[in-house]
Amino acid sequence: MKKCLIIINKAAGGSKRISFEKVEQCLGDVYEYTRRSIPDGPEPDLNGYDAVAVCGGDGTLGSILSKVYDKPVDVWYFPVGTLNDKAKAERYEGTKTVCPSCGGEIKNKQVVLGRCDGKNDRIFAYVFAAGAFTPIGYTASVAVKKKIGVLAYIGRVLEEYKVHRIMAEIDCDGTRYGGEFALIMFVKSPRCFGFSFNKAFDSESLSGHLVAIRSPKHDGLLGKIEMFFPFFRTFFIGLKREREGKIIFKKVYRASVTHAEPTVYCRDGEKHTVDKGQHKIAFTRSVCNFNVIEKF
Repeated sequence: MKKCLIIINKAAGGSKRISFEKVEQCLGDVYEYTRRSIPDGPEPDLNGYDAVAVCGGDGTLGSILSKVYDKPVDVWYFPVGTLNDKAKAERYEGTKTVCPSCGGEIKNKQVVLGRCDGKNDRIFAYVFAAGAFTPIGYTASVAVKKKIGVLAYIGRVLEEYKVHRIMAEIDCDGTRYGGEFALIMFVKSPRCFGFSFNKAFDSESLSGHLVAIRSPKHDGLLGKIEMFFPFFRTFFIGLKREREGKIIFKKVYRASVTHAEPTVYCRDGEKHTVDKGQHKIAFTRSVCNFNVIEKF
């Protein structure tokens, strides 16, 4: 019989909605199950399993995909995080998936993921970003997220509305952009941070998009006022056509970003620091099969 490892992140914002019993009932009797809880339990060993059921948020999913994306296993994602942007991005294709035992469709699709520096621990399921607002993904309190859900992020918006000056050189398939940036984002998703803004999203293409916003001329309150307009244009109105200027929006297959000093990124909602120097970004199709189960 096939073996399935069930991982439940008890720190996820909506983890109370899921249980090992629910997962087993949903997936049926085709597997022999092993149960693991994180973050309190030991680091799960993923070797020897035919399937992994991931119950958590975007960060939990990203960490598991980094270990199995290149293996022929089935990944069942039960989104019980706070934002669940990856699951909502899959819904972009017009489906809301139901568990197999309830007659739900099994897609077993290979998904396109981002990768930084060719390293497995730098796989990102949908976003790799630095700058304004991006720390919200990893600074919100677990206790607060469990209590008030997405409002935990909204409460940190004003605190993270700061002028950032990230010195960087960005090369996207031979096109170069340099200077100071308030935001640098590599994204493989129609949405991020709760905003459906990427209207040029193509799930099947081995590409993603660069979204970069240049830093304002001024600091302080005036700088924040200057920042408002490009951020509003990007996330509230959305982007479809490639553009350059204050806002850079470009489809990218391969890119590099060079930093003058260590820079903190948000990788699928988790904190990730890159060293100074050049870092390469590319997109790859998973070997593992991916299914989202939203109705369980």
